[in-house]
Amino acid sequence: MTLRLRLTALYSALFLLAGCALLAITYLLVARALPEQSLLSRGPVDYSGAGGPLRLELPPAFRETLDEEAARQRSTALHQLLVQSALGLALTAVMAVLLGWLMAGRVLRPLRHVTDAAHRLSPDNLYERVELDRPDDEFKELAETINAMLARLEAGFAFQRRFAATASHELRTPLTVQRSAAEVALADPEPSVASLRRMAGKILKATERQEGIIDSLLVLARSQEGIVHPAPVDLAKVAGTAIDDVTSDSDGNGVSVTRDLRPALALGDQPLLERLVANLVDNAVKHNVPGGWTRVRTVASQGHAVVEVVNSGPYVPPSVVASLFEPFRRHGDSRSGPRKGVGLGLAIVAAITSTHRGWITTQSRADGGLQISVGLPMPPPGRGPA
Repeated sequence: MTLRLRLTALYSALFLLAGCALLAITYLLVARALPEQSLLSRGPVDYSGAGGPLRLELPPAFRETLDEEAARQRSTALHQLLVQSALGLALTAVMAVLLGWLMAGRVLRPLRHVTDAAHRLSPDNLYERVELDRPDDEFKELAETINAMLARLEAGFAFQRRFAATASHELRTPLTVQRSAAEVALADPEPSVASLRRMAGKILKATERQEGIIDSLLVLARSQEGIVHPAPVDLAKVAGTAIDDVTSDSDGNGVSVTRDLRPALALGDQPLLERLVANLVDNAVKHNVPGGWTRVRTVASQGHAVVEVVNSGPYVPPSVVASLFEPFRRHGDSRSGPRKGVGLGLAIVAAITSTHRGWITTQSRADGGLQISVGLPMPPPGRGPA
C-alpha cells in the first residue's frame, strides 16, 4: 500500500468511527426523549368543558391499547432514524474516501517533489538543492535537512577528490626521484662505485618517503573506522615515550622539549592515542626554529584527559590554522629542511580525536608557533589502566 492509500484509509476509518459515535449518541438521545407509554394512560385526565372541570378515567383495556400503539410508534421512529442515519453515513463515507484521496494527494505533493529531486541527484550534480516554495512546516524542514545533507555530501566528495589527487601527487614525487636516479646511473656507461652509492642513497630516501606516506595513509584510514575495544590509556606515559623518541632523534634541530606530565586517563585505542600524541610532539619539533622550544603538558580536567603542546616557531596566521588539519596541507615550506613533512600529521590527529569523540583547540601565538590542546573522554570511575 502506498502512503497515499494508507492516509486515505486512515482518514476514512476516522470519519467512520466519528460518524458511528455520532449516530449512537443521537439514537440514545432520541430514544430517551420518546416516551415508552401513552400520556393518556398514565392516570386520570382533567378536562375543562362548558359544564365545568371533568376528570375522565380511561378503562384499563383502552390504556393498554394506547401503550401498545405508543411503543409501536416509538420503535418505528427509532428504526427509521437508524436506517436513514446509516444511509446518510454510508453516502458521506464514500464522499470521505474520495475527499481523503484528494487531500492525501495534495498533502503528499511536496514529498513527491522532494523524492523526484532526490532521484535526480548523483555524485556529478550534488550542487543541486531541493527547492520548496512553502511556509515553514514539516516539509520545508525536510527540504532544508536534505539540502544540509547534500552540502555535507558535496563537501565530502570534493574532499575525497582533492585527497586522491594530492595523495597521487605525493606518491608520484618519490617515484619520479627514483626513476631519475636510475636513469642517470644507467646513462653512464661506466658508473663508478661512488655514483652508484649516490643513486642508491637517493632511491633509499625516496623509498623511505613513500613508506612514510603509505603508513600515514593507513593510520588515517584506520583512525576513521572507529574503536572496537576501548581501554584506559594514560596520556602522561604516552607523552613521555613520544618525547623520549623525539629528543633521541639527531634531526631535532636543537629544539628543547620540556614536560609537565600529570596522570590523565583517556578511554580509547592505545595505538591510535600513541600516534596522536607522537604526531603532536613531532609536529611541534619539526615545524620550529633552530634552538627553539616545545612544552608538553598532560592533565585531567572536567571529565577529559587533556594533552597540550606549545611550541615556538614561525608565525602562523589565524586564518590558516584550521586548514593545517586537512590532509597534505602545510604552512610555509615544510618540504625542505632536515625534517621534511608529508602533511598528514595533524590530519591524523584530527581524525583520531574525532573517532574518540574528543575536541581540539588551536591558537596561533603572537611571537610564533602554535598552542594545540586535545581533550579526550575519560573512562568511567573505578576503571583504571589495563
